[in-house]
Amino acid sequence: MSDTIDGPKAFNLMKWIAENPDKLKPPLGAKTIFREDDFMVTVVGGPNARTDYHVNPTEEFFFQLQGEVKIGLQHDGKPYDLVLPEGSIYLLPANVPHAPQRGPNTVGLIIERIRKNGLLDTHRWYCEECNNVLFEKTVQIEILERDMPPIFDAYYGNPDNQLCKACGHRNPGRPARA
Repeated sequence: MSDTIDGPKAFNLMKWIAENPDKLKPPLGAKTIFREDDFMVTVVGGPNARTDYHVNPTEEFFFQLQGEVKIGLQHDGKPYDLVLPEGSIYLLPANVPHAPQRGPNTVGLIIERIRKNGLLDTHRWYCEECNNVLFEKTVQIEILERDMPPIFDAYYGNPDNQLCKACGHRNPGRPARA
């Protein structure tokens, strides 16, 4: 067979990661490399300094390629940390608030469904002291690079959003970018 015949082709993920380290750095640190039909595949790098919890209306499949990731979860009304070492996978159920925290030189792969039929994502901030919800924003996420920054600007743009009405604690403002 000839190499010039058009047809399905494989994608060398590890080569792409090696050739594109700049796309996996803050402020966003993520690049969707495949988006078709029902699924999108995103490569995510560290470090990150997010303080929100993402609530995805569909499942998310995590595959930790380099280093480890700590996924903060809201479980039974309390924060819980799930650590994924390099080479580990985890299927996050739909609608579970989660906050992946990645250190420097870490890379993960996330597979999730494309939001169809008006499915919306929520980003939620919890009080660091009493776990009360401080602020949340629900939006349609289509393009990460375009749709994510306004969510964070809405939360950090008003200092009142960081003040807990239940216990009076004030969460820190916008984290410094690495």
